Amino acid sequence: MDGQYSKGQRLLVETTVGTVEGVFYSMDPGHNRLTLTKVVLHPSGKKRDGFYHYYRNEVITVRILDPGSYAGVSTENEAAGTWNLMRKVQPKVHADKVPGKVTESDVVMNSMPGYGHRRHTAMNHGKLSEQEYDALNKLVKNHVLITHVGDVFRKAVEDIKAEPSVGLSMDGTMFGRYSKASLVSFATPSCAFLFDIYSLGDAAFDNGLRDILESEKIEKVIHNCRLVSDCLHHKHRVTICNVFDTQVADLMVTQQRCGQFPRCVRSLPQCLNIYLNLPENLISHQQIREGYAVLDSLQWNKQPLPMKLEIAAVKNSVFLLQLREKIHQELMRPFYQCVDIFLSVVRDADQPEASEHQANDARVPIDLLSLNDRPKMAVADRKTLQSSVPNLSAR
Repeated sequence: MDGQYSKGQRLLVETTVGTVEGVFYSMDPGHNRLTLTKVVLHPSGKKRDGFYHYYRNEVITVRILDPGSYAGVSTENEAAGTWNLMRKVQPKVHADKVPGKVTESDVVMNSMPGYGHRRHTAMNHGKLSEQEYDALNKLVKNHVLITHVGDVFRKAVEDIKAEPSVGLSMDGTMFGRYSKASLVSFATPSCAFLFDIYSLGDAAFDNGLRDILESEKIEKVIHNCRLVSDCLHHKHRVTICNVFDTQVADLMVTQQRCGQFPRCVRSLPQCLNIYLNLPENLISHQQIREGYAVLDSLQWNKQPLPMKLEIAAVKNSVFLLQLREKIHQELMRPFYQCVDIFLSVVRDADQPEASEHQANDARVPIDLLSLNDRPKMAVADRKTLQSSVPNLSAR
């Protein structure tokens, strides 16, 4: 398949056991083996030298990170954001059903037609450019871990306060008011800060984080703010405000398109897949086994924090600003559709009709009222949406 992929081209390959990024080297004549070099593992960010082979039975999707499009993709698949090279449908395995220790290879996180699939294909996808993707990866790699109140802490607070909008994520033993935050991650367009609350304690909030979280001027972009708000209020005396919740925004987009809310919310990885065309397993899920919730969550209290968890916590915040932008575009689509009608309804009318509009400009244009008569998503589609359940937690 060298005619479709060029040597040196960067690819993002989603497999049954994880996602890797690498430089395309070759494809065998039978299209059964893809060879990459300069491989980077996601979500850990670990680099692997040499050549690595990926076979047909383990590859789910391939995305091109370089500018341009892949000529072998049909218009329908391109619209759906699916860049299929070789696809093997795997059964979903819920994390809470896996006995014993959960590893990355235990939980198959590939996206199958089902929950949100019809919404997925109908969306206006916003694929990240190579420059945007590289910039976000750079933020992850160069993040700042803060473990005590000092000059670095104060500079981080100063930088965050200078931003109108920041990504925010809290990780750790997150059971709302029954726990304390272990990590708080803030992402700005130029830097990512990871505050180790387990080490800092309430001094972190007393020396600046409370001001940020309670500020009406700084928008905090969060995915699923429910337990975050509960924990901050009851354990840290912080009442967070001015929040843009991307999970709520996704629900609103669905309600606009379908006429009703779905019964289940989407996780952050699912939203990144749908709106930014990124694999669901690019970032880590907090995998909690049934009956082991407390034990599994204690890993976030390890000192020093394992690099894998540190990277995972940062990734939970760095994609939020881009995700907010894309979902906001979808939320505003009906509004701009109405604005377009207002722009053209008089301008494109003939003289008699234009005069009639001018004489009755207090009335809502008929073209706008006709939008009420447009059917929502078909009943069969709504049933599919309502009966489907996400494959992992709503984190």
